[in-house]
Amino acid sequence: MDRQLRRLRQALDAMPDPERQVFDRARFRDMDFFQIADDLGITVAEVEERLGAAMGHLLLYPERPSEH
Repeated sequence: MDRQLRRLRQALDAMPDPERQVFDRARFRDMDFFQIADDLGITVAEVEERLGAAMGHLLLYPERPSEH
């Protein structure tokens, strides 16, 4: 489990800032898309796009990033 948590932390740290801002608000602050859009000054469509990119980043983050 520690290995998975370390990988998640590394993936979050490596995530581009625009995606991380949306991911943080959606997953850790429990904000809805409208609140996130208002908070960041972007459209709801941009929130959806950035959250999708953030999820893709987490899914595709290398198992062992130091080998790349």
